[in-house]
Amino acid sequence: MIKKLTLILIISVNVLIAKPLYIEGKNKMVQTLKPEPTKSVYLGSFLAQGHLPANQTFRIDTPLEGVVEKLKVSIYETISKGKLLLVIKSPKILELEATYINLLIEKEYNANEVARLKPLYEASVVAKKQYLKAQNTLAKYETQTEFYYHLLQEWGLSKAQVQDITKTKKPIPQIKIYAPISGKITDLNVFPKMYLQRGEHMMTLLNEQSAHLEVSLPLSIARKLKPGFTLYIDDNPVDVESIAAEVDVRTQTVAVHLLPKEESYIMPNEKKNIKLFWPRNAFKISVSSIVKYNNKSALFIEKKSGYELVYIDILGRSSSKVYVDAPEINPLSKIVVSGAISLKGALEGQDND
Repeated sequence: MIKKLTLILIISVNVLIAKPLYIEGKNKMVQTLKPEPTKSVYLGSFLAQGHLPANQTFRIDTPLEGVVEKLKVSIYETISKGKLLLVIKSPKILELEATYINLLIEKEYNANEVARLKPLYEASVVAKKQYLKAQNTLAKYETQTEFYYHLLQEWGLSKAQVQDITKTKKPIPQIKIYAPISGKITDLNVFPKMYLQRGEHMMTLLNEQSAHLEVSLPLSIARKLKPGFTLYIDDNPVDVESIAAEVDVRTQTVAVHLLPKEESYIMPNEKKNIKLFWPRNAFKISVSSIVKYNNKSALFIEKKSGYELVYIDILGRSSSKVYVDAPEINPLSKIVVSGAISLKGALEGQDND
């Protein structure tokens, strides 16, 4: 009972001591304006750079030793994913394929021989030595076949191509190279009848239309954003793709990747000055209205008998306007635009009394 009475007493004293953030009386020197509602918050002007994800640049090297039999693309050509780029004829791969096919035939023959001898061995018609010899020969060809199965893939054939050779027992005389992504050929180092060594660089394919914007935003803005948010660069929509997990110690900014919804908005490594907007409801007010109180951003709203201090959330700034949000503000509110510093001083003096 005593604890409850003590708690009630403390609360009552605090209520009596606490003073509302309100200045009684009107001041002729104070001027007010109504806030301007907006659906687009200006976040600022920033320098952005075109950034290309790693999976949108492909360096295409020669998978095997051979001769360029056909070249189907030219430098700076824009192509679609799956397009045939070139055809390579390789004597070496044909030699490996022939060896693999011969091993497949030998493996199949010896598998049939083991199957034939097994019942004869079990019936004691043939000697154990003859049956074991057939088993060992089959094991040898199985091992060699498996080795060449993987060796052909190491030399540039796809798994599907090797499986096709295994099924048909027919060699693939040409190796066709297809585009792994859509994009533009940015360099081309091969020509028809050219002999290529394995691993030699042939061309680079770059999907420039997937270029993102990388922009360093102040920490105060980056904290308000989340991946998936839609922002605007002037009238062009961009999605927040990712936000860096670390702050640049020197500039106190955060790297943010923006994905344009419009193709070819920016080229890789291109730099642009952009004006960034956030589509959300807010109010535009004069910079002169903003004051700092208790280390928080605030402004004064004129009431019937005086001025009330209201804490606000600043969403963005321009040279003369501040974009704010606060539940106490509506389109009919009278925001103090001149004399806010004097009202702040009066409020602080009132607190010290």
